[in-house]
Amino acid sequence: MKHKLVLILLLINSLIFGQINFNQGSINLKEYYEVIPYQTEIGKIILPVTINDKTYRFLLDTGAPNLFSPELLKELNITEGDSINVNDANNQDQKMKFAVVPQVKIGTLIFENQAGLIYNFEEHNLLSCYKIDGFIGSNLLRNSIIKINGANKTIIITNKIKSLNIDKKPVKMKLVGNQKSPYVELKFEGKNNEKASDMVLVDTGMDGLYDMSKRAYTIFEKSKIFEALYSATGIGDSGLFGAGNSNEQKLLEIENANLNQQIINNIMVSTTSDDNSRIGLDILKYGDVTLDFLNKKFYFESTKIIDVKEKTPKFYTSVQNDKVVIGIVWDEKFKTLMNTGDEVISVDQIDITNISLCDFLRLKKEWKNKDSYILKIKNKEGQISEITIEN
Repeated sequence: MKHKLVLILLLINSLIFGQINFNQGSINLKEYYEVIPYQTEIGKIILPVTINDKTYRFLLDTGAPNLFSPELLKELNITEGDSINVNDANNQDQKMKFAVVPQVKIGTLIFENQAGLIYNFEEHNLLSCYKIDGFIGSNLLRNSIIKINGANKTIIITNKIKSLNIDKKPVKMKLVGNQKSPYVELKFEGKNNEKASDMVLVDTGMDGLYDMSKRAYTIFEKSKIFEALYSATGIGDSGLFGAGNSNEQKLLEIENANLNQQIINNIMVSTTSDDNSRIGLDILKYGDVTLDFLNKKFYFESTKIIDVKEKTPKFYTSVQNDKVVIGIVWDEKFKTLMNTGDEVISVDQIDITNISLCDFLRLKKEWKNKDSYILKIKNKEGQISEITIEN
C-alpha cells in the first residue's frame, strides 16, 4: 500500500494583492556555522524554533515559503497582512494571508524580519498530525547553506561552504521565484542510449524519492526515453488544499538516473498533475544533501551504489472526505476488484475506520514492505469485499 503526502509545494501565483515580498529578512552575522539536531514525525523533519524565548515546532520544507499558524501570530501580537493567490502541489489555489515575524531563532542563529503565509494546520486532516506551528521555507534559507544528514538527524546552517569539507564537486542549483525554490538537474539514460534530463525541485516536504511532472513525461514520451508500466486515472496526492482531482497518471520504472554524478538505479516513479517534478525526503536514505543557496550549488554525497528496487505497486491510496480510499489502481488484474473512491475498511484485521488518519500514516509504513496482506474495501454501493494483495 502506498500513500503519499506532499508537504507542501507552494507556488506563488502571478496574481498578487498588495506589495508582498518573500525575498526579505536577514541574518546579521558575518560568519556562522550551526549544527541543529532535528526530530522526525511520521517521516518529516521537525526543527525546534525559538521566538520570544519560547520554543515552537517547525517543519522544514524547501518546496514552500515560510508558513506561520494563526495561533503563533496571535501570541506574538502580529497583524495579518495582505492576501495572495497560492497554488498547492495539485495546482489547486486559494487566497492566503501574509505576515512578517520580526525574529526567528534556529539554534543560536537569529533570522530577522521573516516573511511567510498564514495557515491553520489544525484544520488540515493530515497536517494536524505533526503538531507544528509553522514551516521553515526556502525564503528563510536563501542567503545560507544548509546540509542535511539523515543518518545523524542533524542540519548544518552556515555561510561558508569550505567549513563543510565536502569532497565532491557540486552541480548548479537554480533558485526560482520570489520564494527562491531550489531546482537541480536530474539526468537519465533511456533505451537505445537516449539521454534526457529533468529540472526537479528539491522538496524536503515531499514523501518519496522522485515524482515526475506530466510536462516532463510528455517530453520524454515523445523521445521514447521511458515506457510506462501502467496508465490509470485516479485521485491525486494530498496537498495543502486537499486531494487532487481525478486525472490520468503514468507509472514507470527508471533504470538509471544521475544526480550530481551519483547513479541511482531502478526508481519506481509516478507522474503528477503538477508542472514541477520533485526530489523528496527519501533521497536522505542514500546520502547527505547540501543546498548552497548562497552560491547556487547543490551537493549529494553518497558512498554506495544506489539501487532502489521498489516493488511494483498494485494501487495507491489517498484521503478523501477524511477517509482512506483507493486513489488509483495500477494493476489491470485489480481494476475489476476495486475502483477509485472505494473506502479502505481494514488491512490485515486492523480496522482503518476506527483509527485516526494520523495513526494510518504511522501504520502504512509497515504494510508497504509486506509480502502479502488482506485488504477489505467498501464500494460506493456499500458492498464490502476482501482482496488478497501479494507483492
